[in-house]
Amino acid sequence: MGSRLRDTVRFLFELFCEVSPGDQVREPYIIRKYPESYKNEEELKNVPKFTFPCKLENTFIQHYSFVLTSVDSKYTFCFCRYDPKTNTALVLLSHLPWHDIFYKLLNCIATLENGPERGELTAFLAACRIRPPAPGHTLRVTYDAGRGAFTCRCPGSGLPSIPDNCNLTEYFSALEAGRMAALWAALLHERRVAVVASKPARLAACVQAANDTLFPMSWQHIFIPILPPHLVDYLLAPMPFLIGVPRSVMETVRMSEVGDVVVLDADSNELKSPFRDLESLPAEVVGALRRSLADRQALGDAVSRAFLRALVALIGGYRDAIRIEKGQLITFNPEAFVKTRKNMQPFLRKILQSQIFQQFIDERLELLNSGRGFSDEFELECTRQAERAGLAGAGAGGGGGVNTLKQQYREWARGVKREGGAFFKTVKDKANPAVQSAVKTVRQGGKNMKSAVKGLKNKMPKTGSRPSSINTTDDSRYSCGSGTPVSSDSSSTSRSPSPPPSPAPSPLVPLTVVPRAPPPPVPLPLDLLTEMELLFPERRSPPKDTDKASCGTDLIQLDDSPTGLDHFDPLKYRDKEDKQTIKSSADSALLHEYGLDFGQFGLSELSAPQASTHEGWTTFN
Repeated sequence: MGSRLRDTVRFLFELFCEVSPGDQVREPYIIRKYPESYKNEEELKNVPKFTFPCKLENTFIQHYSFVLTSVDSKYTFCFCRYDPKTNTALVLLSHLPWHDIFYKLLNCIATLENGPERGELTAFLAACRIRPPAPGHTLRVTYDAGRGAFTCRCPGSGLPSIPDNCNLTEYFSALEAGRMAALWAALLHERRVAVVASKPARLAACVQAANDTLFPMSWQHIFIPILPPHLVDYLLAPMPFLIGVPRSVMETVRMSEVGDVVVLDADSNELKSPFRDLESLPAEVVGALRRSLADRQALGDAVSRAFLRALVALIGGYRDAIRIEKGQLITFNPEAFVKTRKNMQPFLRKILQSQIFQQFIDERLELLNSGRGFSDEFELECTRQAERAGLAGAGAGGGGGVNTLKQQYREWARGVKREGGAFFKTVKDKANPAVQSAVKTVRQGGKNMKSAVKGLKNKMPKTGSRPSSINTTDDSRYSCGSGTPVSSDSSSTSRSPSPPPSPAPSPLVPLTVVPRAPPPPVPLPLDLLTEMELLFPERRSPPKDTDKASCGTDLIQLDDSPTGLDHFDPLKYRDKEDKQTIKSSADSALLHEYGLDFGQFGLSELSAPQASTHEGWTTFN
């Protein structure tokens, strides 16, 4: 079973709708939706039932979420805002698990609906329903005649923190340390887990946050943050599940029919379990976790990092079980993994059979075998704990520890370099024939594009011309309901004059983007074997102003992390002798997005727009 998140996401949100709870005669139903062309009948049928799984208190506004699972096991996240004044819920469907961002967007929609500029809602939704911002980029859309603004910045790769993450904040306030640790242990053992609460907001937050405590793993079985009444039979399923059950629904269930299930009452902070999962874990790991969670004033990522450190203590030795053989794919040795933790081998043998761990290993191997590698908070914490263990061993007179670990990684890297040719030849020979055909087609198409690119060269922006309108900047701005373009930098208009805009048929008004620092240069291409050799670089001396713990660590670099390496791409032209930096321009970025390298067509001499045109500006038409 693969990742539950989709590989590509086209829109920030897929659907907006307003849902009525119905009455004694009629079930919940959708009042309106945007866009009208949305035709996923299965989701449209399920959204009203999940939006109102029980009777809601009509005294305050509530935010909560639920998840719909498609036939290909991919998640669609649904975010709700219930308003007792209108007795309806505003709902957004998205493939992105950005809870705090979408709750903020729902508040903006509600403000716009209740204000004098209610007619702008369609234009506002259209401005927001675009490609989600990339890491480091921000989308900004103004509304209510410029009096309000919605800003969306792609969440970073850090751990969830308090109070920024609403799910973790609610989870930590509802449960004490022992209950959180016991639920975490039950999830590691893949039990049948039911979380009970009266309010959908608390219920959904606790289920979502409990799943997040498994990072870098994630729940691979039945996952229903809020269970509507018509699906109550899911509690009888014989396979593992993590389900949030409204109290009114739980009262209709006969526990004698459910069987062995772990039940957490989030309202009363009680957990009932027929298992002793927490006691099966090493006492030192459980003790450290409880001490970290006992601080009820914890802020930032202290809570999520406590779970992360406990997981590193349990499964962090997986890196010592990675094996590379001549002409073969990189593999994982289960027996070697069990031997990495002598004091917890029964638990390691059990977790080897779990789907959450198998999915974690499969994802890591896929990244390694594709040449991309990875680096995240889990890998950073693995390195920190290895360093601490090495220092402790050295202080006790031991000769092992972190130095032995680093030596293993160096040998690993040298082995990849030594056997790299045979290894990647094997990967190429075993490639999917459809992929090989696609590569051949793209390469042939690249040859045919040479003449077209030469023609494009003559059409490149001259001095003083405006860049092409593509989204390559750090901040994107839209405005709804305004009659004239707006710029946050008044001085910039005099520097980069442009003809008056023509009347647009859409209510959206094109705006210029706030200038930011120029984007970093395109990384130079490197030989793939050099990339693999640098999977585990030697420790470098950190800058004076940088935390030593975060620099020079023996990590595998993720393809979306800042790096000087150009990541493996079989369609990309690679030559170690070709170190020429590709010039940055709007049109070159567009061709680069479609896999065309200016360096191949003799266009590298093209220069960026002159000083009269601001670098990094974009016009949205």
